[in-house]
Amino acid sequence: MTHPFVSTIADFATLPVPAAIFEIDGTFVAINQASEVLLGRVAADIVGRKASDVAPGIEHDWPAMVAGARANGIYRNQITLATPNEPRHIVYINTLREHDGKTYVLSFAYELTAELSRDLETQAKHRLEALGLVAGGIAHDFNNQLVSVLAEASVAREHSALPEESLEALRRIEAAAHRMAQLTRQLLAYAGRGRFVTELIDPDELVQQTHEQLRQIVRADVSLQVVTAAGRIALEADRGLLRQVIHNLVANASEALGDAGGTIAIATALDDKKWVLEITDTGTGMDAHTTARIFDPFFTTKRDRHGLGLSAVHGIVRRLGGEIGVDTKVGRGTVFRVRLPVVQGAEPERKRATSKQPPLRTLRDIRVLVADDEPGVLATVKRLLERRGAQVVVAADGAQAKARLSQGVYQIVLFDVMMPEVTGYELLPLARELQATAKVMLMSGYTEHTRRSGDGDEPDSFLEKPFTAKQLDAAIDEVLAIVR
Repeated sequence: MTHPFVSTIADFATLPVPAAIFEIDGTFVAINQASEVLLGRVAADIVGRKASDVAPGIEHDWPAMVAGARANGIYRNQITLATPNEPRHIVYINTLREHDGKTYVLSFAYELTAELSRDLETQAKHRLEALGLVAGGIAHDFNNQLVSVLAEASVAREHSALPEESLEALRRIEAAAHRMAQLTRQLLAYAGRGRFVTELIDPDELVQQTHEQLRQIVRADVSLQVVTAAGRIALEADRGLLRQVIHNLVANASEALGDAGGTIAIATALDDKKWVLEITDTGTGMDAHTTARIFDPFFTTKRDRHGLGLSAVHGIVRRLGGEIGVDTKVGRGTVFRVRLPVVQGAEPERKRATSKQPPLRTLRDIRVLVADDEPGVLATVKRLLERRGAQVVVAADGAQAKARLSQGVYQIVLFDVMMPEVTGYELLPLARELQATAKVMLMSGYTEHTRRSGDGDEPDSFLEKPFTAKQLDAAIDEVLAIVR
């Protein structure tokens, strides 16, 4: 006898895709012919049974699935079916429907064959490449504009005569500019793009160094516990990007705790030549639908968030040759686990200690060639250097810079990487030839060129846009070996 709800769905029996109807508790009400083929069983053997009879383990996710379908309209996930011949991997999409005062689950599925998996991976790769191209263009233009905002605001704060309210306004401008720059870095990180400066670092030491910064992003009623147990090992990684992984995961854990407070535990270990980072929270946990999408860019369960934090983490870990996983259940908290390969037999590089810097030294006898095709950047950098007494010659693009390299002697040449006609990296060997004693510096709002990439000469210093006046000063002093 056909169930009354089935008769409301046109051509249910002959739909070309597997379809099923369930009671709200997961009991089969009906399946169509395509489902019989998929399951290798006739409807009479299925109706009245629980979904877990053909999909072992789904009973644990069923409540979350119903809640997700009710909240979002649909619920999508993957599962393995137990069939007479061999397991079948499927993607199912569930939605809720009302009939005669009762709620039913309407489910559609398609088999995740090896061929389809390859097609989906290819599509995902193409989408990622397209996103990377878009992100690169945004980063280049966006960060160029932020140079003037960030550098000018930072240098304006050097004026001691400014009233406190003006200084506070400038600090807020700087903070906002830093946050905007962070968004582009996160988008690039997810897409596997952007400059990647690797060095041999001690990851446990980095975790300990970030402890105080992490304490500032969690509330006072949250217990932050840090236990590092991997020992002195070396990872080849970008220090800033690995720090971003830790920061983003702790920020995510803090949000998961909500107003109730709780505990965030950071732990490290060495396991099978891999450095393992675990960040555990005692928050609300996640359902299967949310877990399946947490690394998607722009996916977020918070209306006031941009949904790039975890996708950036995923991109960074992938680029470092590692892997990331999550273990979570609704009401039982969450554990994020990052595994990164250790460089066997290597020693991490020591970072020089920094301290409060005394006043700037003059650059009165220093002649600098600055080239950038963005007028705002050119004007800002020129002004920052001239405030220290430097003699600055400017070039509006790579072709002008090439011509001016043979016009006089420079102690420093500073080129933007991405310029029309001739790029900064193309100018670098010419600068080495024509200005043999000059220090060569590059700057960029976006470049995929990496240090240790083995593809040519490297600059004496690299400035990532946007930068502050202090960062420019420090880079200049470093290449000139000025001791403050």
